[in-house]
Amino acid sequence: MFIGHYSVSFASKKAEPKTPLWASFVGVQFVDILFMIFILFGIEGVRFVPGFTEVNNFDLYYMPITHSLVGGIGWSILCFLVFKFVFLRSKPYSDSLKNKISGLIGLTVLSHYFLDLPMHTKDLPILFDSGPKIGFGLWHNRILSIATEVTLTLIGLILYFRATKPGPTFGGKYGMQIFGGILLVLAIATPFFPPPASIPELGIQGIFGYALLAWVAGWLDGKRLPA
Repeated sequence: MFIGHYSVSFASKKAEPKTPLWASFVGVQFVDILFMIFILFGIEGVRFVPGFTEVNNFDLYYMPITHSLVGGIGWSILCFLVFKFVFLRSKPYSDSLKNKISGLIGLTVLSHYFLDLPMHTKDLPILFDSGPKIGFGLWHNRILSIATEVTLTLIGLILYFRATKPGPTFGGKYGMQIFGGILLVLAIATPFFPPPASIPELGIQGIFGYALLAWVAGWLDGKRLPA
């Protein structure tokens, strides 16, 4: 799962319009961002195996810290606390609203595991570094994988546009529609991109790509208004 993760980001805006889209964009990919950093330093591991699945050649053989269920729960709690007590500290919001927004950010982090589950091969740990690994393997079918990503993204965009309305500028009127279209194109095209040549290339591309998408999403979201 790649672009489909952002469906949860868009849906969080429907759940609470004050939720910053940039934060939920970071949230849904938080464990992947950590994974990209970890593989650069050899903390977790990936192998490139040609033809490993129809969607990508990634044998994600070791990622107990970032992609285990227990790890995901821990990271979601950490992000809840950091967002509430750091990012929302100076906001003139009630405690209940701070809890709601921070809780949604935490849920975006945890959602990563459950959206990865149908796509991945059996490489998702439940515990950190012991016990079974699970995954339903939808990556073995490129068409179904793409259809799943596109469907989730469309649902998220529909919810987002119901929660917001166009702003007065060109970006406020059309920017998010253009951005949504780009995300849908990426959902379709990504499985056909040439694979990275090395682990450092994968890590750097991933970190840069996630950061860029979060920045653009936050910038365009600021140009729209609550519905």
